Amino acid sequence: MAFARRWSSYIAIVLTGFAAGAEPDEAVPEKKPLDVESVYYAQHGLVRAALDRVRSSTDDNAEIYFVGFAPDAAEDVFESEVKHVEALFREKLGARGRTVLLVNSRNTVDELPLANGPNLNTVLKGMAARMGPEDLLFLHITSHGSKKHRLSVSFENLGLNDLSAGELGEIVDGAGLPWRVVVVSACFSGGFIKALKSPRAMVITAASARRTSFGCENGREYTYFGAAFYRDSLIDADFRAAFDRAVPLVREREKEQDYKHSRPRIWIGKEIAAKLPQAWNPSGPGTAEGR
Repeated sequence: MAFARRWSSYIAIVLTGFAAGAEPDEAVPEKKPLDVESVYYAQHGLVRAALDRVRSSTDDNAEIYFVGFAPDAAEDVFESEVKHVEALFREKLGARGRTVLLVNSRNTVDELPLANGPNLNTVLKGMAARMGPEDLLFLHITSHGSKKHRLSVSFENLGLNDLSAGELGEIVDGAGLPWRVVVVSACFSGGFIKALKSPRAMVITAASARRTSFGCENGREYTYFGAAFYRDSLIDADFRAAFDRAVPLVREREKEQDYKHSRPRIWIGKEIAAKLPQAWNPSGPGTAEGR
């Protein structure tokens, strides 16, 4: 979902308004700029509160932890998708009490931490401190991506910094997570695989390093890949099987729209390949809801 798509979406909204007969002075009033100081002063408390709600691993049962990261406020599909995915992990995959959301949105700015590099770094380290050696961290990232393999991190006038593949890799690798699955749903996201590789990691991307992905319009619940992978394919901790089911669905949807195939990618480390999916089966002991 390349950065340029933000401008095309904005232009389309403006043209739609004029086509409907709206006069220039009838346009929706601009929102008051965010109070940068207040937003940043609030981050420490919001991050601490989010981590305080996360339960620590209490026994030897392998458990799933979840972090959702939606760093671009330009389209509301990113916020929507990450919330739907968090609910899936909380309600169906045994992660109740072990989830954190980082979202850039007016809807959540007073409730959830910002989705930026420093907060992601703090949250992943905080999750790792609560996890046992057999636990898995699932990180879902949904945003715009660029040909230079940078994630868009943007929220109005806050002046946030985009994340390169290398920077994201340093944050994830430096968190000390015992086991991890990272999904990057963005254009050109295959370019993030190299930076995220680890023997104990699985990396899934919505597109290859040279292809765009689709479905980042306002008003959507999921991106194309998000819908195919999470909504239509993910039923348990067999993430590889869900990926295999999702790719044909993505290809079919893109073909309907006459889009070039995004070519989603998957990379599986040798050590995690030997454990998935049985080790983190949500129907197993210690992962049931309400535990």
